[in-house]
Amino acid sequence: MQPCTGVAEQLDARHAEARAAFHARDLDRYAAVFSPALAYRQADGRVIGRDALMRDVESQLRQLERVASSFVREDLECGPDAATELLTQTSIAGVTGFFVLHRTWTVTRRARYTWAREHGEWRITAVEVLHEHVAGRIDFGLRAPDAPIPADSSKGR
Repeated sequence: MQPCTGVAEQLDARHAEARAAFHARDLDRYAAVFSPALAYRQADGRVIGRDALMRDVESQLRQLERVASSFVREDLECGPDAATELLTQTSIAGVTGFFVLHRTWTVTRRARYTWAREHGEWRITAVEVLHEHVAGRIDFGLRAPDAPIPADSSKGR
């Protein structure tokens, strides 16, 4: 692999685009971050493609009312038109029922993301989820609980 000069910033921008698309509930814009040939290995070992992933994401967009996420990049390796990063992502999502019942999930996922330049843009071509932990809680009250998460950061290169 070669030096990653500027690549981390470019990937950060793509992550930001994906997050903005998710928050805007823009499935087409979110899907554009992933290669049509995506191979996504879930924590249970099952491999799905981009179409199946987008069906899952579409379901999440319909159901979730609150979402926030961040990541810590632990490592980044680069080639001429390819990059692989190891990330730990934290996502918090929630829904409210009956105005006072608030369900919140926190998902912590450690995964290896492989990127390639396709038509001049970085796209995720493969994801390998190495570990995933989901925790949930229920709160009662007129307001949903605040669930701040840390900002994105890079520990590695």
